[in-house]
Amino acid sequence: MPEVIKGSIITGRLKLGQWGLKLQAWLSEIALYGKIHFMEAQQAFYISKLKESLMARQTVNPQYSLRAFARDLDIDSSTLSQIINGKRSIPVKNTSSIASKLNLNDRDFTLFLESTKNSESIIDKIKISPVDQRFMLDESFYKVIAEWEHYALLDLFELDDFENSVDYIMKKLDLTESRTETVIQNLITCGLLARNAKGELSKSHSDVRTTEDREGKALNDAHLEELEIAREKLQTIDKSLRDFSSSTFAIDMSKMVEAKTIIREFRQKMAALLKNGKKTEVYMLTIQFFPLSKENKSKGSRGLNG
Repeated sequence: MPEVIKGSIITGRLKLGQWGLKLQAWLSEIALYGKIHFMEAQQAFYISKLKESLMARQTVNPQYSLRAFARDLDIDSSTLSQIINGKRSIPVKNTSSIASKLNLNDRDFTLFLESTKNSESIIDKIKISPVDQRFMLDESFYKVIAEWEHYALLDLFELDDFENSVDYIMKKLDLTESRTETVIQNLITCGLLARNAKGELSKSHSDVRTTEDREGKALNDAHLEELEIAREKLQTIDKSLRDFSSSTFAIDMSKMVEAKTIIREFRQKMAALLKNGKKTEVYMLTIQFFPLSKENKSKGSRGLNG
């Protein structure tokens, strides 16, 4: 009799185990279903706005086709069909243009752009060299670091239409002739530029960088100048040619080192992305990340430099 009971217990355990496996499979399916639909919800806003716009136009004109819609949005019709059916995301280069052509209000325009960004991560696909080979500048290069024209002039050499002449540099950077000559001479004195017998200039190093997390007047002065430049550009440059944005959030101060690492990796990936292809202009990327609240000096608080 005990043997029969024992066998029943074993059989019962097997059945419970099988039900457990089935339950686990069901839970996994539910989780996957929820994840898929969460992702769809994240991505659905721009698709719904495209569909709404198409339906509105077809209400006015029943003959209005998807091909006509694609033409008006300046995008390939097959690509638009795939986008509306959720089979692909909007090409990054077309996002703002398409949103503008839909005549969205400010709220929907912002949500449209955000929903397309959630659909695909670009930054993870960009590869950067693990070892930075750029020439290191320190405080002895004060003028080069502190005054924006020096970096900008060096980067002009990377442009596809670069002309090795003072006149070209003057016009491209909107400088006076005397200021252009001064900047060139500073770079020659620092060993970052060389001039041959014909008067032609050449870079001595393919790229340059500064030290990081070290106090120095040159870097502080450079950042102050960059803020002033940014302020002026905000008021004078069309929004399609610039991007100004900010986020405010509470943070864990112990993660400051990781935060700086991410910001620096982002800068390098931006440079890697934009340096590939036809280069026609020189841009400056500035990122400001600073406290708005007053530091707590109480016992146990951590102090971080940088």
